Amino acid sequence: MPWVKLDDKFPDHPKVDGLTDSAFRLHVCGLCHCARYLTDGIIPGDRVPRLVPRYRQKSLDELIRRGLWTALNGGYSIHGFTEWNKSREWWEAERLKKADRVAKWRATHRDESGQFYAE
Repeated sequence: MPWVKLDDKFPDHPKVDGLTDSAFRLHVCGLCHCARYLTDGIIPGDRVPRLVPRYRQKSLDELIRRGLWTALNGGYSIHGFTEWNKSREWWEAERLKKADRVAKWRATHRDESGQFYAE
């Protein structure tokens, strides 16, 4: 299961420190969205208003002005997302490794009736 990393100094970073509450919430929700859907920091433009309950265009404008988000054709990119968070490629490789470990364990931990047992 993916997660988003936030340094304990995140709220004090110069780009984040002066954000309004609504822009801060939009930014954190954007980070969570990117982690959940493995987008490598890209948010489709039509998704942005649905990230927070009370979306305000001025919050998005603030994130762009502060350099936290960059406008793309059809969406937005969160600055430095993959510097702090694992990429889609990393998570997909981890899922394959886990599936392989589970398959190997299951293959070696069955009794004659096919039931699993623990060592």
